[in-house]
Amino acid sequence: MSDARAVRKQQQLNNLVAMVTELAHPGHTVVDFCSGGGHVGIVLAYTLPKCQVILIENKEESLVRARDRSAQLGLTNIGFIQTNLDYFTGNFNIGVALHACGVATDMVLDRCLQARAGFVISPCCYGFIQNTLKFNFPKSARFAETLSYKEHMILCRFADQTAVSLPSERRLIGKRCMGLVDLDRSWAAETHGYSVRVMTMVPEGCSPKNNMLVGIPTR
Repeated sequence: MSDARAVRKQQQLNNLVAMVTELAHPGHTVVDFCSGGGHVGIVLAYTLPKCQVILIENKEESLVRARDRSAQLGLTNIGFIQTNLDYFTGNFNIGVALHACGVATDMVLDRCLQARAGFVISPCCYGFIQNTLKFNFPKSARFAETLSYKEHMILCRFADQTAVSLPSERRLIGKRCMGLVDLDRSWAAETHGYSVRVMTMVPEGCSPKNNMLVGIPTR
């Protein structure tokens, strides 16, 4: 990893950790979905010593690396589960995911809604969003009144046009489309009794996919 990429990754982590810290209370269980090598989960466990942090990842190699890293830090408030995220049915208070690709964002969001848990999710790969057996798009009634499924998929494709190599005007359109796709997700979550914010990481240049969905149950 280059120095510049490492700085951007640190900035991404800082954004997610700051929001989780805002939501977390002593005794809470925080689940890091699609945890990979534990970049997010390990920082959370270190930052929130009075919370239990669970890393969910389906790749054994990634979890082994995460275990080694947490052992070097002497962390005792962290656990590891190797499974697909939709198989995890445990109770928790906050769900977090950094750059959950395509419908993985919606799967994490669904698990949080089922658990009545808060969430801090950074979506990614909007172009991979599509209808599944479990999810239909648009997700919210308000968007479905305006956009057809085909039109929503076009919106998702444009939401992926945020690479730094693209002209600034095109990136701006991509950013606006990202916001609309995540607004649809937030409105759908609000019908389940949540207050949801669609936020932008700071600095914006830390990632082309710099949106965050931050939600808490209100009833």
